[in-house]
Amino acid sequence: MTDGLTLDESLRALAALEAVWKEDDEALTALAAGGPGEQPLPGLVAAYGEHAIDTLMALAFGLQSGMTDEELAALTDAVSANIGARMAALLAQTLRAWAGTAAADDLGVTRAIARTVIDALRAVTEEPGKTDVLPLLATFRTYALSHP
Repeated sequence: MTDGLTLDESLRALAALEAVWKEDDEALTALAAGGPGEQPLPGLVAAYGEHAIDTLMALAFGLQSGMTDEELAALTDAVSANIGARMAALLAQTLRAWAGTAAADDLGVTRAIARTVIDALRAVTEEPGKTDVLPLLATFRTYALSHP
């Protein structure tokens, strides 16, 4: 599960990222319609992006399961001191703010946010320009399903 998002929300956000990548407006429209109590899609995609960026930054700085409190504190300090990590956090904050101004069914904003999230996810891979997006999203989907 992602911080603050349910498994269903994470899967819906990933489906939106996939729909944007595939240029599947029918799927994106259905996801934007949502259901009772569902978060507006632009905000959901931005929230998922923020979580994914935070997670990738932590992993890039050496986050591992079983770390002591002191090791986690040192990792947090290292991430906070890194300009790239601070810029990534600013990007995520900007996407959330932009999403907050969009209508739930604003596919243009949803597409732009989703493309930015995809680019951010690709940016931390070894060869960003050559990274296949669909397998990358499948990895995130598998992670979400295995960490409910």
